[in-house]
Amino acid sequence: MGKQEETRKHIIETAFLLIYEKGFQGVGVREIAEKANLTIGAFFYHFPTKTLVGYAIIDEFLGHRIMERWILPLERYENPIEGMIQTFKNTFDTWPEEFVSRGCPLNNLGQEMSAIDSEFQKRAKELLSTWIQNTKKYLDLAKKKKILKTNTNTQELAEFIVTFQEATFAMGKVMNDRKVYDSLFTSFRDHLNLHCN
Repeated sequence: MGKQEETRKHIIETAFLLIYEKGFQGVGVREIAEKANLTIGAFFYHFPTKTLVGYAIIDEFLGHRIMERWILPLERYENPIEGMIQTFKNTFDTWPEEFVSRGCPLNNLGQEMSAIDSEFQKRAKELLSTWIQNTKKYLDLAKKKKILKTNTNTQELAEFIVTFQEATFAMGKVMNDRKVYDSLFTSFRDHLNLHCN
């Protein structure tokens, strides 16, 4: 990765952390540049507007993180359903304490900005659709392996799984208590097992 690509990546990561803490509208370009140890000119060289950073956060940063957190770990499991259950548990067992009250970054950004800028809504929707379709791919594999019942609608189950993953972050945020993760994990595990042979 060249210096320009590294700087661009650094801006995105810095902006993400600030926006995750304060919201998109609560953060300015100057604050992002200062936190990234860059001049305003260097920021604008890579991103002519703060909005473009927001788009990059969804497309590049969050897109990569979602795949890394929820999809790629499933490759290690012979049983994709067990993989989804364990990935859910591992995610919320290790979620940093300071992030519990912040919820899901994608959900936050989508909710805050969709009514203001339809492009945010479009990009968030595309990322959610990709997340669902990648989840469905592993559910289809589980069905092919006869782990899931033959009458399971894998599209509907994939939509449920992604919704539940996001909603667990939301419950932790509203309650500001990671104990909800444990009870929601039990519900998640039991629901998935209902679809298994």
